Amino acid sequence: MKHILISLMIMLSMTMVQAATICDAKIALADARLNLMMMVMSTDKVEQDALRVEINTASTNLDGAVGAMLKDENKTDDVQLNSFNETWTAFRNTRETEIIPAVYAGDNDKAIAIATGVQAERMAAMDGVIQALNGDNCSYE
Repeated sequence: MKHILISLMIMLSMTMVQAATICDAKIALADARLNLMMMVMSTDKVEQDALRVEINTASTNLDGAVGAMLKDENKTDDVQLNSFNETWTAFRNTRETEIIPAVYAGDNDKAIAIATGVQAERMAAMDGVIQALNGDNCSYE
């Protein structure tokens, strides 16, 4: 019986999802921003559509990571995480309602202006929160 319980515990621990970390958020944010910048520079509709898929994937990953961290009962950084989430929400909304529509309308100059203006400020704010929460402690394998 003891061996069965140990075996079950091992199998369960191998299938458990690892808790989201600020490093997961950092990676997803970088992916979302990189693909968005590539999209605003592109004039090819097929490439824009492919980049849009990458942006959506990165955004979903970021939403999941931040949501999991906010739900973590052991967190000690509610203020910073909420600040990050508010800035991310504004970033995402501007991307969806202003930047991407401008790209698809062929107004890449407008999209670039927004992306390098208010969005760059928001990106710096989110990077600041990540730095404050984790410094440079994200290791990439």
